[in-house]
This record gives sequence, C-alpha cells and structure tokens, in this order.
Amino acid sequence: MKIALDEKAVEWFKKELDFPENKALRFYVRYGGDVNLKQGFSPAFTVDTVDPEGYSETQSGLTYYVDEKDLWYYEDHILNVTCKNDEIEYSISNNIES
Repeated sequence: MKIALDEKAVEWFKKELDFPENKALRFYVRYGGDVNLKQGFSPAFTVDTVDPEGYSETQSGLTYYVDEKDLWYYEDHILNVTCKNDEIEYSISNNIES
C-alpha cells in the first residue's frame, strides 16, 4: 500500500488543519462515500496521534499515516490524494508491490 499526496494537497492540509506538536494527518476508513476501493467504504482523514504500528510517511514536513486496523482497505493499492479547486480528491491506482 501507499498513499501519494501531491504538493498542492500537502499545502492544503497544512493550511486548513491545525497540527499541534505530536499530531499528524490520519487516513482512515469510513462507511459510505464516493471512492469505492472496497464496496461500501471510502477514505477519510482527521488529525490524530501517530500509531507506530501502521503505515506512515512524511512529505514536506507533513506526517500522514494509516492505523494498522485500517491497512486492509488500502492493501495492494495506491491512494492518490490531490487538491483541485481547493478540494481534496482521491483516486486509486492498482498493482502496487507489497
């Protein structure tokens, strides 16, 4: 799995969300929504404390991660996160090597 943020998305998150010390951007799985990687579920985000047991990356000073309990949703895929017209958009790429 991989989460790929473009630079516009990174800047949007940093501008729009408050990241106190020891906090990061957490992607999680929610019921419903528009992106149907797994039927009936879609990605969402919040600001939270990093889970050392999951997936995490840092890009341009922004740390983002997925808790271990949500890895099932993203496995074997790339979640592409972009910002267009001041809104966050998701798309899915397949065939990632684990």
